[in-house]
Formats: sequence, structure tokens, C-alpha cells
Amino acid sequence: MIEVLNNELKRRKDSIAQFYYSGIGQILRKRRLELDMTQEAVSVGICSNTYLSKIENNQIVVNREHLYLIMERMFMDMDSITFPEEMIEYLEKSAKLFFYKDIYGYKALFDEVSKYQFSILLQIVKLGYYILIEDFENAELVYSESFRYLQSLEEYGFTMLLLYASFYNVAINDYKNARIILDKVESLLFNDEILYGLYNYCKFLIYGNLNLQTKAFETGTIAVNIFNKYSNIIRINELYLWRDIFAIYDGNTASTYLNTNMLRFINTKERNFYLTVMATKCKTPLIYLEQLEPEGDIYLLGLFFKARYYLLNNEMDKYNEVVKILDDKHYEFKSRIEYSHLLKLIKTKEEWNLKEYLIDAVLPITLKKQNLYFLKMVTMTISEILEKKKRYKDALSYVLKFEQILLSQQTETDIELK
Repeated sequence: MIEVLNNELKRRKDSIAQFYYSGIGQILRKRRLELDMTQEAVSVGICSNTYLSKIENNQIVVNREHLYLIMERMFMDMDSITFPEEMIEYLEKSAKLFFYKDIYGYKALFDEVSKYQFSILLQIVKLGYYILIEDFENAELVYSESFRYLQSLEEYGFTMLLLYASFYNVAINDYKNARIILDKVESLLFNDEILYGLYNYCKFLIYGNLNLQTKAFETGTIAVNIFNKYSNIIRINELYLWRDIFAIYDGNTASTYLNTNMLRFINTKERNFYLTVMATKCKTPLIYLEQLEPEGDIYLLGLFFKARYYLLNNEMDKYNEVVKILDDKHYEFKSRIEYSHLLKLIKTKEEWNLKEYLIDAVLPITLKKQNLYFLKMVTMTISEILEKKKRYKDALSYVLKFEQILLSQQTETDIELK
């Protein structure tokens, strides 16, 4: 039985490698045209013109002896081309490193593949690395470019691209498109627990952020079981963190309450977000807000809640200290929301101006980030102010708008993959 399975796995890998050998012909043809050389000039003394033509047009697979001689003729670095078998190994290795969130190991892999000429499989490896280190500018470039080569991918490469693409969309808070893309992957998954764990973890993040908590629980359970099997501590703690966040989203009480030791496995951005969300539903929010670290726009939001707490409890010295930090950090973090202005409006009880600023500045940004929890908080604040002013129809309209947005985000609408 094991021998049959191993033979089948080898057959699949050989089939995948055969598919990608065509890319070598394209690289050789591109180099030949760059040098303005004819096929005769390149092939003389090495092989026939017909043989080279078939290589360039992907009709045959070049053997390595001929390939090295052709590359030498065209002054190509012997290390500039990687073979399909090696590319597949790089891609498989990237999946394991991404699974364990091993940034240092992935950096070594990234450096290794960067020496090679363009290959769609190696671009997918790079995409995973950029997502892992949160370099979303480069991730966007690779993400957009990779989708131009969908027809150049067989099932495994196609699956890995869509899996990383889904994580990319989750990272930029585009949960709806992340869900649509990931749905294309399910029927393509190999019998690979690593990929299946990542798939369900990504589903968990998507469903939770779309307030589909029943589905989030189901996929999260599958993911955490796989993470536990492989002793994947980093991903387990991440999942528990998001599970508590989703519990708050759903109006429940967090069940984990990650301690300081567990939080040290979480990156600063996610840790700040967790602490801020937990503080919104806690009678003593300072136990969370005091742990915030000065990084990212979520840090400013956490400081806003901290200052508001001091304001409501009439601790004006501490309030002024936090407002000063907000002013100092506003331009450093290039925040589009002036939190100190919001606090001033709350302090002076200028509710109508507060409502206008929430509508004009805060609501569009919150909507763009697709954070339905904070979007609801902002919407409810606007609605409450309108109710106080006896603008009941307008107050209701904002509640209905939120419900429409929620439904729109949760509705499965297909998109064309280009």
C-alpha cells in the first residue's frame, strides 16, 4: 500500500515537473532574441536547428547537457535557471515555512530563489514571504503580476497561488474577495495536511471577520486540530487570539484571555488589535490598553479608548498625557483620523459636530477596512446622536445601511479571476 502511494506521489510530481519545463524554452528564446542571435548561431555544434526550435516552442523537454551548452553559448549564468523539480521543492518548502510562520527560515528561502530568472512558481514563493513579513507593497505587485499567469500553472501551483492570494486579501482586510478566491481552492487540495490546515485557518479568519461565527468555529476547529498535531505553537496562539476577538464581535465573552507569555508569540499589529478589541468590552480596559506598543494605526485607536476612559472618569492629568501622545503620533503614523479632535468633541459635548466628523471622516475609513465590529460601533454612535435630536428616520436609516453592508459582505458573489 505504501509503495503504491509513494509511486503515485512520484508520478504526480513528475507530471508537475513536465508541465513547467516549458518555461525554460521561453527563457532561452527571450535571451536569444536579446542577443539578436539566430537559432543556427546558437545551435551550431550543439544540436540541430529543429531541436532548438522545438525546445523554444515547448514541444520537447531539453536535457541538461544540451541546456548548459546552449546557455554557455548565450553567456547565461548557469545558476540563473532553476529546474522544475527544484521549483516544486521550493514551493513545498515555502508552504511548510508559511504554515509554521517561520520568518527566518522563509528569508533564507527567499534569498535563495531570488538569484533565479523569472518563474511563476518562484513568484508564488516570493508572494508568501511578502505576506509573512507584512510587506504589502511588494506583495501587491507580485499578487497582481501572478494572476496574469494563471494559464501557466498546473493544479498544485494554481492551488498555492490562490491560497497565498487569499491570505494576502485577509491581510489587507478584503475578506469578501479572500473568501471568493479561497472557494476556488477547495476542490484542488491535495491530501496534504499542511495545506489543509492553512486553508481552514484562512477560512476561519475570513468567516470570523465577516461575522459568520458558526462557520468560523467549524473551520477553526479543523485548523487548530492540525496545528496541535504538528505542535505549531505560533499558529495555535494566533488562532486563539482571533477566536477571542470573534467572540467579542458576536457579543459573547472571550474564552481564552491570552496571557503575556502567549501574546509574545503574536506580532505587534495583531497583539495591539487584540488588546484594543478586548478593551472595548471590559469594565477595566486599562488592563489591556496599558500593554499597547507604539506601532501602527491600531495603536492610535487604542490610545483613543484609553484617553476616553480617563475623560469619563475625570482623570484629566492622565487624559491630557494621552492626548499629547496622540498629537505627537498622529503625523508619524500618517493617520487619516484625528483622534484628538474626536476627543475634543466628546469632551466639549459637541454631539452634532461629532456626528458630522464620524460620518465624513471615520465611517468611510472604517468601511474601507471592512471591520464590521468597529463599523457597527461608529454607526450606532451616529444613530444614537440622531435619536437624541429626534431625527428618528435618519437614525434608522444608518442602522439599515449597516445591515445592508453586513449582508453585502456576507453574500457570496463571484468574480472573474484574471
